[in-house]
Amino acid sequence: MKKVNLLELIEKVKKPWQIMDVVSINKTALRIAKIEGAYQWHTHQKEDEFFLVIKGKIFIDTNKDGTIELDEMESYLVEKGLRHRSRSEKPAWVLLVEPTETKTLGE
Repeated sequence: MKKVNLLELIEKVKKPWQIMDVVSINKTALRIAKIEGAYQWHTHQKEDEFFLVIKGKIFIDTNKDGTIELDEMESYLVEKGLRHRSRSEKPAWVLLVEPTETKTLGE
């Protein structure tokens, strides 16, 4: 595998809600996603989902913890079974860490 520069990779993710797989490690995917506007509410019944903001600012709304505000280099773990949605007021890019079989829309 070649060296990876996340700041260079985010330049390739141009469309809102576009996801790019960076690498897979032992059935765990590292993915870059562009967040812009609000995603739909959803739940992952069997998988945790980890968000790390690379560039910009996002909000994660949950039915348990309310709204979590994340700035660059801040992160949040959405535990399996937690209803949530991500959103941003301006374009933002995140690194997602989740099982490779995670369905983006939830279940």
